[in-house]
Amino acid sequence: MSKDQLFLLKPGFEDPAQAGKFFVCPHCNAIEGLLASFPGLATQIEVQRLPFARPRSAIAEILGDLHQSLPVLVFDQSGPVPEDAGIANGHRFVNSSERILRYLAERYSFPYVHQ
Repeated sequence: MSKDQLFLLKPGFEDPAQAGKFFVCPHCNAIEGLLASFPGLATQIEVQRLPFARPRSAIAEILGDLHQSLPVLVFDQSGPVPEDAGIANGHRFVNSSERILRYLAERYSFPYVHQ
């Protein structure tokens, strides 16, 4: 892996439990808004948008079947990793949208979310 990898739910998904409606993930959508507002900065990371249905093999292959909730940011193993990062299958990651947004600001100069 040569870049940090960000995994998001693909917007406009259907939930079989609520047929006939389309959805966005509120946690992923906050990150999507930042990526759309600063597309030049977004090129510094690898972004993958995954389907709602499980298994989500792209992330399960990296972190394992127990870590398929999104959003999740998997760190490039050659770069610095925050101390509060989790670990699964030998990979470091964060899966809180607030923490992901803060990391993107700290590491890649995205704007911080105002509190």
